[in-house]
Amino acid sequence: MTITVTESDRVILRELAADGRLSNKELADRVGLAPSTCHGRVRALEDAGVIRGYRAVIDPVAAGAAISALISVAVLDHARSQVTALVPVLRRAAGVQQVFLLGGDRDIVIHVSAADVASLREFIRVHIGSHPDLGQSQTQLIFEHAAGEASA
Repeated sequence: MTITVTESDRVILRELAADGRLSNKELADRVGLAPSTCHGRVRALEDAGVIRGYRAVIDPVAAGAAISALISVAVLDHARSQVTALVPVLRRAAGVQQVFLLGGDRDIVIHVSAADVASLREFIRVHIGSHPDLGQSQTQLIFEHAAGEASA
């Protein structure tokens, strides 16, 4: 199903991206729509796949993962045709926050959180270093993360 995203829809998307737990009434008030109209627009955005889901944003440090890193990985030549199949495999690994497919000299970036340096090293050894389809990697520690404002 395709949908034309209106200016009201863009406001709905911004508000939900900032706080996905808004009640329909509060969302409708912020957007300036009747609650029934707002509910219908949100439902249409969900049905069209514009809104793909809702999730909790977890503070890794508060959850016991004191270290976060971005690990850039090159996929080996023999596995190039299966690069998209690697994403769900990597996504399921403990500590993985996000997985990105990229263009350039690295094919995948994995955002991972770990309890400590030893745990991060073990993640790299188990999930990257010993994976038959993954080659060279580079790990960058994240000192601070400031999420941008949601935009639509």
